[in-house]
Amino acid sequence: MTEKKSEDKKDAPKKSRKTPFWELVIAAAGLFLVVVATGTTLYRAMTEETTPPQIKVSFASSEPSGDGYLVKFRVVNSGNQTAAAVTIEGELKNGTESVETSSATLTYAPANSERRGGLYFSKNPQQFDLQIRATGYEEP
Repeated sequence: MTEKKSEDKKDAPKKSRKTPFWELVIAAAGLFLVVVATGTTLYRAMTEETTPPQIKVSFASSEPSGDGYLVKFRVVNSGNQTAAAVTIEGELKNGTESVETSSATLTYAPANSERRGGLYFSKNPQQFDLQIRATGYEEP
């Protein structure tokens, strides 16, 4: 009897399932997005000029922190290459005399991005001339 049932299934006409309209619309939209993203990436890769990292450091704020002071800074990489291990140095100066220095290392500064960090000082930065700059980076 089991043989008869399996034969009946083989002889029965197969029902064709029609793909719903909205499924086709969503699939077309997905394909369109993939093609546009791929095309944009390829276009930018072939036409953009390669520039090294361009690191600019600016002072954001200063506040007391524990036994010292925290100076927050902002780093902007306006180049189109990533910089790794970006070293930031801050120096407190009294005229030409260096009073105190502090440094920090940012793991990455991706192309066309902004990162933030902080430097710790034992002396109040508001009483001195604060100078902050990037001193180097690595190519990832």
